[in-house]
Amino acid sequence: MVTFETLPDLAADGIRLREVQSEDAAALTALFQLPQVSEHLDPPPATPEEFSGWIALSQSRRAEGKAACYSVLTGRDEVSGLFMAIRLDDPDRAEIGFALAPHLWGTGVFMKTITVYLDFLFTRWGVKTLVGKTAMRNERGVGVMRKLGAQVVDRTERNGAEEYVWTLERSSKFKVHS
Repeated sequence: MVTFETLPDLAADGIRLREVQSEDAAALTALFQLPQVSEHLDPPPATPEEFSGWIALSQSRRAEGKAACYSVLTGRDEVSGLFMAIRLDDPDRAEIGFALAPHLWGTGVFMKTITVYLDFLFTRWGVKTLVGKTAMRNERGVGVMRKLGAQVVDRTERNGAEEYVWTLERSSKFKVHS
């Protein structure tokens, strides 16, 4: 299992991903409380203090090789999203999740960001299969997973809403940069 003392910064066309840090807590709390974001997620930490605790936990899991959680930075290092991966029991598999500020939806920022992030997960973090979940009503999330080449492998229910369970294999139509 690959471990990092700190996660390497990743970049693509004016977007930077860096390991989530405690100073991101207030911005991430505000982002995750936006109704158009929160309606698609499990309840996140409710306060900046709780989010700081979650960030500390993600950093300790990163040190064990079990998590790769990044803040998405745009403009003048404005925290505009979160991309996370948590290794499952099988070290070749990880569950991914992501959230991006609504003002960036439909701008191409997400696809640039997810491409560099998936490249990192598949080539440097050593994951072979990613698992993701999207509410069936989340048309944007479903569209993104299809565009990436993910396959629906199951349907479940969470918080009263039906959701798809997806897998994305390194060998799928997603092209990593070798």
